[in-house]
Amino acid sequence: MPDFLSPGSLGLAVLGLGGYYACKRYIESCRIKVVTSDAKTSAVIRQTDNEGIVTLRDILYTKCLSLTDPETAFMVPTVYLGTGLLQTIFATMRVRLRDHTSDISYERELLTMEDGATVSLDWYPGIRAQENAADSTRPIALVMSGVGGSSQEHHIRATVKSLAESTLGFIVVVVNHRGTAKTPITSPRPYDSGLTEDFRTAVLHVHKQNPSSKLVGIGFSMGANILTKYLGEEATGCMLSCAVSVCCPFDISVSSAAMNESNLLNNYVFQPAVMSTLKRAIKRAQHLKLDPSIKIDDERVKNAKRLWELEDEFLVKISGYKDLKEYYAKSSSANFVDEIDIPYLAINSLDDRITPPRGIPMDKFLNNPNIALALVPHGGHLGFLTGFPPRIWFIRPIEEFISAIV
Repeated sequence: MPDFLSPGSLGLAVLGLGGYYACKRYIESCRIKVVTSDAKTSAVIRQTDNEGIVTLRDILYTKCLSLTDPETAFMVPTVYLGTGLLQTIFATMRVRLRDHTSDISYERELLTMEDGATVSLDWYPGIRAQENAADSTRPIALVMSGVGGSSQEHHIRATVKSLAESTLGFIVVVVNHRGTAKTPITSPRPYDSGLTEDFRTAVLHVHKQNPSSKLVGIGFSMGANILTKYLGEEATGCMLSCAVSVCCPFDISVSSAAMNESNLLNNYVFQPAVMSTLKRAIKRAQHLKLDPSIKIDDERVKNAKRLWELEDEFLVKISGYKDLKEYYAKSSSANFVDEIDIPYLAINSLDDRITPPRGIPMDKFLNNPNIALALVPHGGHLGFLTGFPPRIWFIRPIEEFISAIV
């Protein structure tokens, strides 16, 4: 019997063939699914080409190939980061990483809100160059991080640098939430999941200083919810040309329930990081006097172990909500996506334990022709790490989408 027909050789061949098909099936399971309307109306360009109306769907399938190309629209996780839990933990562990993709520094500008609060704007490559070119038409991207985050997180810096070095050469400004990123605390009210006024003020300010530049919005996690809610509130009057959200918690009640579950991710990664950040911000604001009618139980705030406890005792009361239920309902961007009137792309992961897919208003993405949803099977929460060494996948579709619009 020839050697290649021996039982050992046949066994190896069968194993190799089985491994090949298993690998092929796994890669196919990593295919991106895009959800959007088939309607022939859209706010994308509001113009026609030789073949008819240019819709959001047209843009996605001709310009955003990382999401729609049958040959390349996959997000295959790094081999040792194959689950959402591993993706999330790894991304959290390297939040301060500085490498060639993210080694940047900002120039800071402070902005005062109507209630006296201070918000910091971190500009890259710098605001002074922009101030000296008032007639500049370079597009500007306004970016917001998630809860407890800032311009210093690795995925933020990597996105900022990539956009600045892209073909269009975006100027990028990170809108830090009040009380974060070492921003002076000048108002007792902290940021929350539904506070859109700070971002609205930042957009107006940037537009006033750069009237010839097109503006785009990019939000991550809680920042994505604030951005999405803002777009719906602004509706036809929105000053942004387009927007992208990543891991948006469209339904805050669903996301809050997931974040407050007792599990490895929440107990040892997410809750300790978020709680320490929020408690530090509250402590830094102790020099500011609250309205006497707002009765905060300081001991409950001090001893809070879960995010919902801080929300219930502090955020709800200081922001004027009746209770947690009202706070969640009025803060959830799912209630505003119907009114979005500019091109909007949401990128969410199906194995995200912090913003679970059950909170995504799928039907609304089929009904509003201005919005689209890209579902990634294995991205975790703000992970989306692929290749070796791991690189952030979502930066490319963000750049493709906003570049196609502006």
